[in-house]
Amino acid sequence: MQFRDRDADILKWINGFGFATADQIQSYMGVYKATCYARLKKLVEGGYLSRERILHGQARIHKVTKKGTIASGDHIGGVQEIRLGTFRHDLRLVDLALDLSGQTGGTFVPQRQIRHDEGLSGVGQFGHVSDGHLYIPGEEKPIAIELELSVKARSRLNSIINRYGADLSVKEIWYYTDQQSVRTAIEKASHGYSFIKVFDLDELKAKGGEGRAHG
Repeated sequence: MQFRDRDADILKWINGFGFATADQIQSYMGVYKATCYARLKKLVEGGYLSRERILHGQARIHKVTKKGTIASGDHIGGVQEIRLGTFRHDLRLVDLALDLSGQTGGTFVPQRQIRHDEGLSGVGQFGHVSDGHLYIPGEEKPIAIELELSVKARSRLNSIINRYGADLSVKEIWYYTDQQSVRTAIEKASHGYSFIKVFDLDELKAKGGEGRAHG
């Protein structure tokens, strides 16, 4: 196959999150399903992508191979092993990023890219890093995005919130969750911080542009 500049963009986008499903990649590409699937098939056959099923009944995911990272000029290493403990979170983060980018016209930079750009390595090292940064046109600073699907320990959550309280590099922090218990915990920990907002993950698509909710 002939490797194109568009292929490099696709591989870098996938690798930024670590992996993505065909439907998520199609959404990013903005093309018909048949067009997307045909291109992914060529990238898999060419050795630029690997495809595997992590959970029974779950759509197969695509990961960038070493050949793919080299061909695309990506400096972030491909994901070697997918952690089952964070799989649901990481997969939903891709959907969240697509929704936010589409509704705000912004650019979503995932955590793996942030860590690389800031010279960080190793999960959990050097304090907390948000799930992503949303850069909205016209805004000088990004929005820190957090996807929370389970309640963190109170001390851990308070530590993260307090760190955000002193972080001048972001404009706001937007938390997204589908659990009322999580929302309650975040709202309690962030009381007094008007720049920390909590949104319902399941209502994001239905609300359309309202998911942006500047305050």
